[in-house]
Amino acid sequence: METALEKNPRNEPNHARRIRAVRRMFTDISPRYDLLNRIMSARQDVRWRRFAVARVPAEASRVLDVATGTGDLAIDLASARPDVTVFGVDFTEPMLRRAEAKTAERGLSRRISYAIGDALRLPFADREFDAVTVAFGIRNMPDRRSALAEMMRVVKPGGKVITLEMTFPKNLKLRRFFVWYLNRVIPALGGIISGNPQAYRYLPDSIQDFLHPDDLTELCHSLGLKRVQAFPLMFGLTYVHEGLVP
Repeated sequence: METALEKNPRNEPNHARRIRAVRRMFTDISPRYDLLNRIMSARQDVRWRRFAVARVPAEASRVLDVATGTGDLAIDLASARPDVTVFGVDFTEPMLRRAEAKTAERGLSRRISYAIGDALRLPFADREFDAVTVAFGIRNMPDRRSALAEMMRVVKPGGKVITLEMTFPKNLKLRRFFVWYLNRVIPALGGIISGNPQAYRYLPDSIQDFLHPDDLTELCHSLGLKRVQAFPLMFGLTYVHEGLVP
């Protein structure tokens, strides 16, 4: 069995070793991952994912969820859209096993399939999907530009790439509170519940190190995505970005 992290993956300068460290971290916290998400977001993560699901094009029939984790967004999408077939990809097998169990409990196994895969080398053909989603995962990818380009590769022209990610609100008072919450409450609470305090020091750091929403918008433009839009949620604590593949 994987052991708990001895150091924060953010401090690992080698990309390959950092990816292995992040995989090990998610393996370690997978038993308590869903519970901690609900507690630490006051269940707002449910609402944020549903907003992202609502941005999937009405005509979409095949959707890929990258960094699907325990399958929450894939399950929400299949539940909301009985006409959609969903594929979930993640690089952590224990998370996928939990996703499969949750999917079976909801009677959605015929419409959601899961596979182990690398976001930088997705195991799918070009132009295979009508949309790709990634929720709270792109910040864990060292090469975000290549990850977004790979997502674009598997989407048909006119299809969407949709990202959901946490960031910092523009309101200074709310930002100060969020910084305090990230750096004080989350590591303490996450460490107690998960038994892995390093993991819940890494996760706040990964949010603080992530691109500003305007920079992510510019990255999407630079890759050639069209009609890029950014939607702030909960006073800008979280953003949904979307763009059309040319």
